[in-house]
Amino acid sequence: MVCTSSGLVATAFGVVGFGGKPGPGAGPGARTEAAPDEGRAEPSAAPPREPGQAWMPDATRKPLAVNFTPGGLREMRGLVLHVQEGENSLHGHFSDPAVQSSAHFWVSQSGEIEQYVSAYDRAWAQGDGNPSWLSVETSGFASRPLTARQVDSVALIYAWGMAQHGWPLEPASTPRGRGFGIHSMGGRAWGGHACPGPLRSAQTGEILSTARGRYPRQGP
Repeated sequence: MVCTSSGLVATAFGVVGFGGKPGPGAGPGARTEAAPDEGRAEPSAAPPREPGQAWMPDATRKPLAVNFTPGGLREMRGLVLHVQEGENSLHGHFSDPAVQSSAHFWVSQSGEIEQYVSAYDRAWAQGDGNPSWLSVETSGFASRPLTARQVDSVALIYAWGMAQHGWPLEPASTPRGRGFGIHSMGGRAWGGHACPGPLRSAQTGEILSTARGRYPRQGP
């Protein structure tokens, strides 16, 4: 199971809607997710800034052809942490049109970073939060903490977002906040998940400290 939420399907023929019906889960036995998020009211956007990088140079670039909304990010409030509840790259999983879910980034337990969706496109990761937040899936299970290398790599992603997109160096506790958040903070509107679980949620402070201490000058 991958703790992401569905949205609209982007295909070679355009963007296809699902009439507001919840899509299927992300894998066998997964729970159904929130309905597509088009047309919902959004919090006010941050002041305009110069566009930053769409693709992170330190990540292996593996763009998806389906399961995202091109140009669908309305604002960029920060990054949301997810847990994969599995192992191995998610590129093949997210490339299946039937999955109807995706994330911007994936981090392996050894610290490898893959990017699947541009920072200016909408991944289908957290229901109503999709238009406003980037997302990172982390390999492994909620019953196990992030590895030291995962902490380091998620911190590197976050430091890149600080430099390129103005994310604040602070935790976010609600969908209306800004900074580094977790999937469960969105409640029912974000799919009603406990993701990424207590162990990984407790590591968000360590990730922000690492972003501050080890990657203070990530920039163009």
